Amino acid sequence: MVENSDLIIVGAGIVGLSSAYYIKKNNPDITIKVIDRASTFAQGNTGKSAAGFRNLFTSDINFKLSDSTTKFYRHVQEEMGIDLGMKFVGYLFLFGKNMPFWVDVMLERKIAVLKNPDDVFEDGILSKIPERESADLMSLQDVENTLYGPECGIIEPDLVSSFYYDECRKMGVEFQFSTEVKKVNMAPVQPLNFPGEPFIWQDKKIESLTTDRGDLTAERYIFATDVWTTGLLDPIGIDSHIRPKKRQVFQISGESIQRILFSCKLNDEHIIPFTILPKSGVYLRPAVKERSLWVGVADDLGRDFSFTEDPQAEEDFYNYNLRTIAESYFPGFKNSSMTAKWAGYYSYNTLDKTPWVFRFMNAVVATGTSGSGILKGDAIGRIVDAYFSGREKVQLYGGSEIPSSALDIKRERVEDEHVIL
Repeated sequence: MVENSDLIIVGAGIVGLSSAYYIKKNNPDITIKVIDRASTFAQGNTGKSAAGFRNLFTSDINFKLSDSTTKFYRHVQEEMGIDLGMKFVGYLFLFGKNMPFWVDVMLERKIAVLKNPDDVFEDGILSKIPERESADLMSLQDVENTLYGPECGIIEPDLVSSFYYDECRKMGVEFQFSTEVKKVNMAPVQPLNFPGEPFIWQDKKIESLTTDRGDLTAERYIFATDVWTTGLLDPIGIDSHIRPKKRQVFQISGESIQRILFSCKLNDEHIIPFTILPKSGVYLRPAVKERSLWVGVADDLGRDFSFTEDPQAEEDFYNYNLRTIAESYFPGFKNSSMTAKWAGYYSYNTLDKTPWVFRFMNAVVATGTSGSGILKGDAIGRIVDAYFSGREKVQLYGGSEIPSSALDIKRERVEDEHVIL
């Protein structure tokens, strides 16, 4: 049996959910079906996110996407009264004597301030001068400067996703879970009913999706399928322009970790900011409910582009890479234990680290969020809606406006992004 809809959205992560929300909100009479291979929403890389939010980006477009999304989430939590687990604990970059050029960009935008390390942590928490032998071996810098972004922090992916899901359900969006797309089927726009169609001289469209629960058809389609986009679209010759990179998060606990967690002088709750160490981009993310720290890194060099459906976190990667750096700057890591670990993927636009939203035939693709789907998700949903509705401009929350083609593969070259975590 073939089921028909006006629009099928493949993928119920943050981008698929926010796209469904804005399209239905602005087109209330159309029928929308969101399908996902998982048993419920936000079970892919959205749910495996380190779940920070920040507006600290170098490129103008990434700043606008993240800043407007952060402002919308704040509106939802503070004005609509819907808890998203949003805590403005800030982002904190630790630097040596020489700071990267992009610090000036953040200061000029007035979205970050320089802080003396002594004014950030309680005494004995941060080792500004790592033990000399380790510092020489690992080329560690002494901490001499910090950059603090106060409009940044942490958020709960399940709560953000639940907001969009609940609102979509209220408006009549249909969800079909445990449904895996096996094949994307093309057909001629004007069929002749000849064997072998579509021929190369015929205009084509996506006619249906073959799934493990039968065929689904719609007038239009949206693929919000993250790293799975390549596998779905390669067979029909559509380049998704992304590559997968495995990413891992390790939850570290213990009494000494709790002292680090609540050691900050910059907020009333004394919660440590989302902190990026001076070496290799290793980060510490406060996990307040678990009274732990999450530790991760964007390890590009040496990390291949392979993909597996069930990536596993590597305990040795933490022990011999992340832990050695973390405990050099925060000695409390020496008396800690790993209490959880997980792995997912970034979908990298390897050209300029900016998301893609582009059209082909009767479909729109939204991918390449490079681990920033949560913190740009609302803005990306608005862009997908603009493409769907044929608008040339997108109104982002907070008043900024961008062309709907700002993330298209045919766009003008945008600035490279230099702050990827």
